[in-house]
Amino acid sequence: MDVVLFNPAPTGGWHVYRRVVLPIGLVYSATPLDHAGYRVSIVDQFADRLWKQKLLKALAKKPICFGVTSMTGPQILHALAACKLVKKKYPDLPIVWGGIHASLLPEQTLENPYVDVVVVGEGEVTLLELVKALEGDQPLNRVAGIAYREGGRYRFTGLRPFVDLDKQPPPAFHLINMRRHGESILGVDHIHLSCSRGCTMDCAFCWNPVMHRRRFRKMSAGKVLDIMRRVMRDYGLRGFMFSDDNFFIDMQRAYDILEGVVRSGLNIRIGNLNIRADTLCRMDRDFLELMVRAGVRRVGIGAESGSQRILELIKKRITIDQVIEANRKLSPCPIRPSYFFMMGLPTETPEEFAQSLHLADRLTQENPKATRSFKVYTPYPGTELFNLAVQSGLKPPRRLQDWSQLNFVNVLPQTPWMLPKTKKLVEALNFALMCSDHNHALGSFRKVDPVTAALARAYSPLASYRIRHLNTNFPIETKLINTLRFFMGRDL
Repeated sequence: MDVVLFNPAPTGGWHVYRRVVLPIGLVYSATPLDHAGYRVSIVDQFADRLWKQKLLKALAKKPICFGVTSMTGPQILHALAACKLVKKKYPDLPIVWGGIHASLLPEQTLENPYVDVVVVGEGEVTLLELVKALEGDQPLNRVAGIAYREGGRYRFTGLRPFVDLDKQPPPAFHLINMRRHGESILGVDHIHLSCSRGCTMDCAFCWNPVMHRRRFRKMSAGKVLDIMRRVMRDYGLRGFMFSDDNFFIDMQRAYDILEGVVRSGLNIRIGNLNIRADTLCRMDRDFLELMVRAGVRRVGIGAESGSQRILELIKKRITIDQVIEANRKLSPCPIRPSYFFMMGLPTETPEEFAQSLHLADRLTQENPKATRSFKVYTPYPGTELFNLAVQSGLKPPRRLQDWSQLNFVNVLPQTPWMLPKTKKLVEALNFALMCSDHNHALGSFRKVDPVTAALARAYSPLASYRIRHLNTNFPIETKLINTLRFFMGRDL
């Protein structure tokens, strides 16, 4: 192989629901390399139990470089463990890091001895030029969009312009096992796709405004339809999960894609489209009916909080009334809304957390098809809300590996941005929210491990009681699950 790319497991240890997602970022970055004639191997730690053997086999062919992607959080530890393995066996092989975290903090990332070069931003053009430079032993300062060390000093070659998504070659899906990355939803295998990047909003908790500078870029409707046809033809898959941050920023383009699906008679299922509540409020009946005819079965909506003060703090730019209105608008449709909430936000009071619980309950009561999930707020570097967390006492990690502790699943011992009473509630109800009725991960929407589902159903009455009454007394089940996580390999 000329280039080996590695997708570390996003989390470790015990999982209520194990979701294997297509590493679309690596596929898109690998596509120009493949198109240029380079031999690329993508190793996915989460999807392939024999990942280590596959990795060592690919490395034995003496590639030009080893590339790694990672987000902020536990994925960093898995990435570093793989890099340590590579450096021990092949000390002269250049290790290239990319992805969100390295792009946000390239200088600190390079301080780690297992990182040689950082791709800052999008990887398609930058990685191809970097591989050519490494192959020809050319100076790295000619490659835009990278950071590296030279003579012990940090060097950054400057930001590269955003890529034109329509001018990129067709995604090199043959580099991965598409079936292994399929997700069964309502009996149909779905694959994750992305057909746009960036977002025009300025949400204070999100890394997107930092990474994409509030620029929205998109593939044309025709190209999106071509990609779906190729996946159906080459891999026999007819289900698609779009991971775009906001599929409906350009409403006309979204309409053209959905109308193209209907006119082409593709007979597909769309298991996810992310949409804002205020966008849904603006939709007319014809647009909603088109979504249904195009096979849309679920939309993801960031409700975030039941407190209007918190929504304004995080610059969500929506109102509680809009969330309720959007839910009522979807109620007669066969489309299932999934609402995403955060808990433990900076300055959030127990009363405001209770408002989120109340709103989530109201949404699922008024629309029985609706599901909801609660995740612990995670301060991502460079975001506006991260700065508020620092003002509240958060000490930013000084080493790459220390960022692995930040996690949206578990409450950390040190969370100075959380008010003490709010933290107590979040800790006590976190597991209950995962196992109560209408939880997104354990709902009937997707296939779940039967043993996990049975245990969740047995615990659900107690979980619902705790949530309804904000009961934090004797949280035995929380201590039990944390003990199990400790012995089975706890998520950090």
